[in-house]
Amino acid sequence: AHHGDDFLLANNAQWIGFSMEVGPAGDMFVLDWHDADICGKEVMNKETGRIFRIAPINSLAENFEGRYDDLKTMSDDQLAALQTSKSDWHARRARVILQHRASVGKLSEGSVKQLRTLFSSEKNPDYRLRGMWALHVTKNISEAELQNALADKDDYVRAWAIQMLGEDKNASKNSIDAMVKMSSTDPSAVVRLYLAAALQRVDVEARWKIAEGLISKATDADDHNIPKMIWYGMENSVAQTPDKAIALAGTCKLPMIAEFTSRRLVDANAMDLLVTELGKKPAQLAAMLKGMHAGLEGRSDAKAPSNWQAVYAQLKSDKTVAPLAQEIAQLFGDKEAAQKFIATLKNQSSTAEARGLALKSLAAKQNPELLPILSTLLNEPALRIDAIRAMAAFEHEPFGKLLLDGFPKFNAQEQSEALQTLSSRGVYGRPLTQSIKDGKIKKAQVPAYVARQLRRVVGNGFVEVWGPIDQVTGDKAVAYKRYQHLLKDPTLATADIANGKILFQRTCSACHTLNGEGGKLGPDLTGSNRANLNYLLSNLIEPSSEIQDDYKMVVITSRDGRTYSGNVIAENDRQVTMRVIGQDQLVLNKSDIQSREVAATSLMPERLLETLTDKEVVDLIGYLRKMEVAKL
Repeated sequence: AHHGDDFLLANNAQWIGFSMEVGPAGDMFVLDWHDADICGKEVMNKETGRIFRIAPINSLAENFEGRYDDLKTMSDDQLAALQTSKSDWHARRARVILQHRASVGKLSEGSVKQLRTLFSSEKNPDYRLRGMWALHVTKNISEAELQNALADKDDYVRAWAIQMLGEDKNASKNSIDAMVKMSSTDPSAVVRLYLAAALQRVDVEARWKIAEGLISKATDADDHNIPKMIWYGMENSVAQTPDKAIALAGTCKLPMIAEFTSRRLVDANAMDLLVTELGKKPAQLAAMLKGMHAGLEGRSDAKAPSNWQAVYAQLKSDKTVAPLAQEIAQLFGDKEAAQKFIATLKNQSSTAEARGLALKSLAAKQNPELLPILSTLLNEPALRIDAIRAMAAFEHEPFGKLLLDGFPKFNAQEQSEALQTLSSRGVYGRPLTQSIKDGKIKKAQVPAYVARQLRRVVGNGFVEVWGPIDQVTGDKAVAYKRYQHLLKDPTLATADIANGKILFQRTCSACHTLNGEGGKLGPDLTGSNRANLNYLLSNLIEPSSEIQDDYKMVVITSRDGRTYSGNVIAENDRQVTMRVIGQDQLVLNKSDIQSREVAATSLMPERLLETLTDKEVVDLIGYLRKMEVAKL
């Protein structure tokens, strides 16, 4: 697919079109949310919503008898006849009226006969579906007729028959048996998608049978929707019947289903079953190991099942899965696996990817043998960032000195990672605070999120150096007035856009995405109302005035003294998955959490603009506004 020409351009930055319907004249009606504050939790300006009618200059719509009539005055036969109209609106509206009349027992037999003929004999497949839908909403199509439709030559008719049979969750045994057969034999991806959707509307026994048929062939392995729909239908049953789930995963032809099933079995404490199946070397061995690894990640309390060693002995001899099996063994605390990772890390002839993987695995288990190695890895550019991140796993004061001594030589990304590690523990945060006080690291080099975290790990000692950070000092109205005066259009016209981009990357991009680049801890700024100066100032001066739930800062302190600040993006009975600065996600074991707090304030401190010179503020705001205008 490719992007076609824009047929319509919005004349307003607040335009947010979000729903479309075809009207009676063939025109398109579009709802416009129309709200400047798109990042808020509520619609602030409820009276500004609009409806647009988009019509072509030269319409291809054809006139027909009764086009402009009031459909409610038409007879049942006339409404049934509209199911073959070229106007989709007339057909849809006619079905609504027929449904109402049927509900009060006033539908004529002649119109029902008309609809049956349309469904059974019409050559146009679209009109057949309209007849089928009309019969269904008027309750004039029986289960026997729908069962016959399961064998229809048209795959959309078969698909809709599946939906109609299952939507009330009372399909008969004959209907279920037919669906089970179709799951492994029907050639249509449309039908298989509807069968996957029906999994949640049948009993558990039928669910497993249909799922088994759907995953028995590799045809849909790369389909964007079908594997996910199958998983949505079967996921709740995996923990309830793990023996059945593992048997299906072993023979499954869809890698995603095998991976997700394995992960869920780990959560369900069914690792013995899982490991036994892995020992049989199933077709989806790699996918199942991947799922097992995902389920164990972050679990410091993970213990190897009694049958793991025997199976691991087989797996590590298979070159295709040995590295993944070794990672899992390391998560179980296997000393041999740890030694292999140490050897890989020390071997400079190994690939950077293999060494990076070994480093991450060893750091996740806080392996003490890493301590003397990490300092040397700072001298290797390919592994420097991974080494900096790994240092945060340890309470080791010399690492703080190493990072501070090397800071001036690091590039921008390495400096960002170093500041994140230095703000993760008190033993590192205190020397960093001293370096800020001594001027060795300038306040302008310390992003807002690092300052916020240092306030938590260092305490009042940091505030004495940095100044107030948890609350704004002075009158916010003064700040508004100052920046509104500074940022007038003539001044913004002088903004250095290139420098503004650099300032955005340094100050904002760790948390915010703009045009596809940046972090995800805060809202995506691409669609925000950045052309409006008051909108920008309100979010910069009062960032905590309104915070969406998805972006509330969660601060977690682990039992080993490390502090994490970020957003919780997933959670189950055992684990919390967070999005933190510098990493896509981080998995923490709940048993390792000492404290957890949802902050009332934003991760972005107030007074952010005060850390910049007036010229830098002009450049930053000029860049943000220019990008918005260019987008429009």
